[in-house]
Amino acid sequence: MPAADLTSYRAVHAALRLAPHRLAGAARTLDPHDHRRVKALGRYWRGFAGEVLAHHTVEDDNMFPALVEKVPVAAEMIERTDAEHHRLDELMAACSDAVERATHGSARASSDLAGCFEALAAHMDDHLDFEDADILPLFERHFTAEEYSVLEDAAMKSLGIGAQAAFTVPFIAASVDPDTRDQFFG
Repeated sequence: MPAADLTSYRAVHAALRLAPHRLAGAARTLDPHDHRRVKALGRYWRGFAGEVLAHHTVEDDNMFPALVEKVPVAAEMIERTDAEHHRLDELMAACSDAVERATHGSARASSDLAGCFEALAAHMDDHLDFEDADILPLFERHFTAEEYSVLEDAAMKSLGIGAQAAFTVPFIAASVDPDTRDQFFG
């Protein structure tokens, strides 16, 4: 039987990994008086934050419980991801506060934002390195393509298609190579 295809999972991880680095770069050069750019950064942040929340909700509610059910020893690894998701929530809240200050004209907005986004990027890199190296291979080894497809379909159904999709689709498409993009959206 064919193994699970985690192309879409890895595509989402690629986008989630790249975005905080891009946000930090944008924040370092942000002129707090350039209201158009400050607003654009705020819109991108809200889309990104929504995607992070959606992704981790799917992991916590759908993917990881199914993995632990099939591979009980994965529970220890999921404890680590739970702790990392909690830390991620804290970092996201700090960044949201910094974005809010920037949209209200704080003079220190650029340095506050850059520092928040840099901390978020470092945590996201470490977190996704762990998931990519240790968690995703368990899905590939222990789930057939059909079993994983059912799990993916349930995850997508739990998210639904709403306003977040208007951000998520181009967000992911812009973060992967053309072959992956074709496979992901095929």
